[in-house]
Amino acid sequence: MEITKIKEVVLEAEGIKTFILEKEVKATPGQFVMVWIPGVGEKPMSASYATGNLGITALAVGPFTNRLLEMKEGELLGIRGPYGRGFEIKGEKLLVVGGGVGMPPLAAFVDEATKEGKKVTAIVGAKTKSGLLFCDRLNDAGARVLTCTDDGTEGVRGYVTDAMSQLLRTETFDSCYTCGPEIMMHKVMVMAKESKIPTQLSAERYFKCGIGVCGHCAIDYKGQRVCMEGPVFSDSELESGEFGKYARDATGKRVYFKN
Repeated sequence: MEITKIKEVVLEAEGIKTFILEKEVKATPGQFVMVWIPGVGEKPMSASYATGNLGITALAVGPFTNRLLEMKEGELLGIRGPYGRGFEIKGEKLLVVGGGVGMPPLAAFVDEATKEGKKVTAIVGAKTKSGLLFCDRLNDAGARVLTCTDDGTEGVRGYVTDAMSQLLRTETFDSCYTCGPEIMMHKVMVMAKESKIPTQLSAERYFKCGIGVCGHCAIDYKGQRVCMEGPVFSDSELESGEFGKYARDATGKRVYFKN
């Protein structure tokens, strides 16, 4: 565990902030760190900035993230990691599909891929225009950015899979990368497979240790630990298991996703 200061706080959208830390890293986009708030607890968070000063981006959804979003420059956090398996750049023409706060690891991936000269198209989705994340950053990196919102306030009205369906009518890609709500990612995986595009997906499960010891984040059937064999998996690793059907809560009880 390394104790580090918060160097900068950036308001990304309502209820969403990025914290740039005084911790230098060279992580693979898609890897995560365990973040500890003294007196509150510890949670896994993807690196939204994976090279240079570590960045994490959070949405206020519970006691831990509510406290995190209250924190200011100069306050201290504990960091373990980076851990896990990140995204692997495969091919020249890449499709990135992100929903809501699934965008942080994908933004870090786009930074890396465009530096290597890859041609990236990013579909960014949110409930409404104000929730769209990192669009300017992706544009600045050189990616083509397509937006969609549930309420139609920006881009295509509908889900990222609607925009993806339109795009795949006229284009194909060497690889697809996705992160966001699991039902969304499962649909992205199925659509990409129909178009013969291999997909890498960033899975989320309840973590306790983050280092492969407790086994709480293991995915049923194959037993892959999300903290070790993931959080990024290939489509072939996830298509025959629980992915897209259910996850488990802190007690181990199955929680089924709503279609």
